[in-house]
Amino acid sequence: MRLSAGRLRHRVAIMRATKVDDGRGGYTTSWAAVAGAGAVPVEVLGLTGTEAVREKVLRGIRVYQITARWRGDLLPKDQLRYGAEDLNIRSAVDPDGRREQLVIVADTDGAVKTG
Repeated sequence: MRLSAGRLRHRVAIMRATKVDDGRGGYTTSWAAVAGAGAVPVEVLGLTGTEAVREKVLRGIRVYQITARWRGDLLPKDQLRYGAEDLNIRSAVDPDGRREQLVIVADTDGAVKTG
């Protein structure tokens, strides 16, 4: 299926963990936008929703399929910020090998807060 601009109605930010000197010989981890806040146009489809107990707290877990124009700078440890939700990238594939689109499966399960 061809990727048309009309499908790309949503926006996400690609967030990457960076090490920041804490001034005491160590570092802290900070999240910085690789592509500005909400700068990447995408199509977002909700796939599933479930609940899980994490650290004795019941949490909702949502899974999304996100389709974007091809980009080669996405790393496995990056996260996506979609509105107020932080999403872990579970897979990112070029479905037809043409480097026209990137189909990402991402979820909220255990995502680190980036903002």
